[in-house]
Amino acid sequence: MNTFIPPNLNFERLNAILSALPKSRNKNHLIAANNILLKNMYTLPPFGVVKFSKLIDWNDNRSRSFERLLHGFTFLGCLTDAYLESGDKKYLLKGLELIFDWLGKHSYETHKGHMAFHDETTAVRLQYFLRFYIVARECLSVHDNRTIEKSMWKTAELLANDEFHATNTNHGMFQDIALLLFSLYFDGEKCIQYKNLAVNRLKNYFTNVFTSDGVHKEHSPSYHMLVASNIKKLTSWMEEIDPSISREFTTLFNNSEDYSVHIIRPDGYFPALCDTESKPVIESSYAKLYDSDQYKYAVTSGKSGRAPVESDRVFPFGGYAIFRDDWLKKEKGTYVLFSAAYHGTYHKHSDDLNLTIYSDGEIISEAGPHGYNYQDPYTKYAYSSFAHNTLIVDGKGLPRTDSKYDKVFIADYIISAEESHATGVNMRYDGVTHKRKIQYNKPKKEIVAYDTINSEQNHKYTLLWHVAPDIEVRSKGKFIELYRKKIKVMEIEISTNAKFNINQVSGQKDPRIQGWYFPKMEDQKSLTTLEVHFSENSNIECLTYFRLGSFKLKSSYLFGDEHIFYSDRDIKYYYMNAKDEADKEKLYICFTDAFQNQGTINSLEGIKGNCLMILDDEKGSYLKGYKKDNLIETSVVSLIQSIIAENNISLTNVTAIGSSNNGFAALYYGLKYFFGNIVVGAPPFYLGNYLIDQTNSTEFAPFPTGVASEENKKFLNQMLGKVIGVNAKKTTKISILVGKQDQMYEGHVLPLYEQLCQKGYKAKLDVKADLTHEDTINKFPQYIKALSSSGTNSLPAVRINSLDFKKTDKNILKITCNAIGTKLEYAYYIYLNGAIIKKIPYQNSNTMEYSPEKTGEYLIRVYVRDQFKDKKTLNSKVIEI
Repeated sequence: MNTFIPPNLNFERLNAILSALPKSRNKNHLIAANNILLKNMYTLPPFGVVKFSKLIDWNDNRSRSFERLLHGFTFLGCLTDAYLESGDKKYLLKGLELIFDWLGKHSYETHKGHMAFHDETTAVRLQYFLRFYIVARECLSVHDNRTIEKSMWKTAELLANDEFHATNTNHGMFQDIALLLFSLYFDGEKCIQYKNLAVNRLKNYFTNVFTSDGVHKEHSPSYHMLVASNIKKLTSWMEEIDPSISREFTTLFNNSEDYSVHIIRPDGYFPALCDTESKPVIESSYAKLYDSDQYKYAVTSGKSGRAPVESDRVFPFGGYAIFRDDWLKKEKGTYVLFSAAYHGTYHKHSDDLNLTIYSDGEIISEAGPHGYNYQDPYTKYAYSSFAHNTLIVDGKGLPRTDSKYDKVFIADYIISAEESHATGVNMRYDGVTHKRKIQYNKPKKEIVAYDTINSEQNHKYTLLWHVAPDIEVRSKGKFIELYRKKIKVMEIEISTNAKFNINQVSGQKDPRIQGWYFPKMEDQKSLTTLEVHFSENSNIECLTYFRLGSFKLKSSYLFGDEHIFYSDRDIKYYYMNAKDEADKEKLYICFTDAFQNQGTINSLEGIKGNCLMILDDEKGSYLKGYKKDNLIETSVVSLIQSIIAENNISLTNVTAIGSSNNGFAALYYGLKYFFGNIVVGAPPFYLGNYLIDQTNSTEFAPFPTGVASEENKKFLNQMLGKVIGVNAKKTTKISILVGKQDQMYEGHVLPLYEQLCQKGYKAKLDVKADLTHEDTINKFPQYIKALSSSGTNSLPAVRINSLDFKKTDKNILKITCNAIGTKLEYAYYIYLNGAIIKKIPYQNSNTMEYSPEKTGEYLIRVYVRDQFKDKKTLNSKVIEI
């Protein structure tokens, strides 16, 4: 097939123009072209295959992105390439039919403001028309050629119009490239004017669109590379037009590489940043954008090329800080991306001071772009502050654009081998300044976000954190654990000077969209968004720790999956079967909540019996009920009874465990339902006094009773006393740990202990001299661990660990007994040649000395008992005198 070469061009220059013009967007252009011919089906990625009843419905306005592809004639590339491969003119005739159909229905006068004459769409269409025209010119009639030429000249005139030009944007760049290619192909004075105009515009755009540290100002990595790729294409043409401009373009292109290398994630993907979709760079048209080994290494995730020398890179003028642990870890490496950039309106999202974290996979993520249909509520959400890891003030985010370009910036940064940090500032909120310092300590595997928010007025502040969609989130008070495939990948801890609460949102549509991400344009799926809400305040300081190792909390999966017992009130619980067959008849029930959950897990890890961990609902019900309805209680009892029945466990072998407020629940259920044992740490006895007077937790008090009144305070204070009074069996054994410095000691534990003793319960009180309430809670897990070694459900049981029996230099027998238990006493029986020769009654000392009067074989039997006369005995070895 012959291609016409205009007089003003040679073969090489014509091929250069053809190579610069866009081709088919589909991997198999022949199949896509045949679908158009035979089935009137058009392959328009990412929208898939679209079928029309007749030709094309140019009014199909399903989205702006779709209209851009349709009116940009991107499908024409498939028909053009199919002709070039096959030589069959049917593809050209079909293309011509579609062109004429569009031209007959559209004009700038009738469709101004429509996507048919959108700034970039118009430029794209001219390029597809021009390539089709160059390839088909020799096959078309004079009339057909002139019709297409007339359309292209009108389009060129429109692109040259300053009012239509999208100056200082990538859309303007596309307009100028289309105008330049058109003016290079055609000849004449007008083309010279168009060529000079396009070149000057491109020069101005390229020299102004990059920051001094080589970052494209339109906030999106993929657009950064798109512009860089166009500079690369234009550089060779500029060599013939203006060598000095060509050299400037070459410098700009080379300076753009550093950001392109470092912005790529360890897995070779683009980060989901502003209007950039998270996709493999190697599958894009930018796979070979730069020739360096460092770029090749980044794109291939270390499969080829050479690792860059610098792990950390800050672009202070561009507004990005990128920290890594080690390039050599490839896709398993850690990548921290912090942005504080606002340079223009195109492709900008309200993502100021946004932070994302990748470590062997995405962990702290964000929504990503949804598309360009600005009326779509999900597109609005994608652009909004609510779709990013940033600050919300008084329930409102920032507008996408407001021209406050100087109000967002990187204030300072330090890069070092072990720890790097960068601080960004956002002053776009009226009267509110938000500073965020991101610090990455590599040896500790810890990223810290230090947020300071200042204002002269009180506000309700919220910090948002979006968690990758394949991550399971478990919230535990100020801690959040993140799991991927049941493996803990991150631990988040919130430390702040203000009262706060954490809310999890996923797939929410009302009252506003929240908890979504967009794996591709116009496709939404749910993820978990963590909302950290602070009480109304003017100034807030908050440290958010993101730990990738050295976790403070042990994995919840030591206890298996969290379950829900569906009943009158749904109950969350964990359950673990007995480790040994001999311990299957025992059940340990731990009452806990989000704040004590981890300590409970730690304490039960070594217990051999069946373990049930029941979670409070975090609303202060104390596992009892709302407004005295008792529905939670009946549900909890149903759960316990189902496990007891399933495992054929006797009530005497059930132990209730809990500390502080959860100790109250353990006492309540253990006493009321006749469990064999109760082990508690510093429990409140008078719940009303504890909630309202001591902790000032009036926000919790309404839940068990309905209203925080004096009457209901009295009701709460009497709850445990009534249970103690009605339990007639008195067979439950109770062990209480408390410190003398604990605020619960005098006002709660002593009255509780006294009442238990008066009613005839076998209660043990273990008082530690120096423990505060917090200390008691922290020590309580160790207290429980004695269960696993005692071999009984009674805690703490008497146990003799060892006897140290020896003869001194002065021929004196000395024995020391190492035992555990409360208020222990020791008795010693001395045997000579198998017969008792002396009995030493119970005493407090665990050491005894005896001077032998005769020779022979001596043995000492030691008896140990506690305050409740629980007794153990053990014989020593034999020593010969």
